[in-house]
Amino acid sequence: MSVAAGGDASAEPAKMENKGTVVIYSPYLNKHKSIQEGRRIPQAVAVDDPTAWEILEVCKRIFPEGCVEGENKGYSRDYEAQWPPMRGRIRVKLKDADGKPTNQEIQTRRQLYLKVAELIPKMATRQPGYYEQHMQQQERVKGGKGKKNRRK
Repeated sequence: MSVAAGGDASAEPAKMENKGTVVIYSPYLNKHKSIQEGRRIPQAVAVDDPTAWEILEVCKRIFPEGCVEGENKGYSRDYEAQWPPMRGRIRVKLKDADGKPTNQEIQTRRQLYLKVAELIPKMATRQPGYYEQHMQQQERVKGGKGKKNRRK
């Protein structure tokens, strides 16, 4: 859109900067959401309540540095996604400035959604016993640091 047609000249560079970028919100991958509520992949491959942090971590692992960024934004269709831990918008650059894919395996939005949904259940935080093991490690670290030993 040109300035003469009533558009904003400063908006055009921003559009060019975000070209090749895909946005992911947690409801896109949530198996408990309907398509009307924002789920973008089949329920059979969707994830049980993914968080924005999990999506961000998976994307950071499969894309080069600088291609993934997280933003503190909520998904407008879903009230639950307005609050942590679901709150968050992840932007992923699928293509660089030359139009070449940043990851050869993932070239479309749908491939990205399916790959992220495949990898989230494999994260260490999703494995059985993770929290119990983590809490035991925390207790060992605190060990003797609780109350100070007092002399009688």
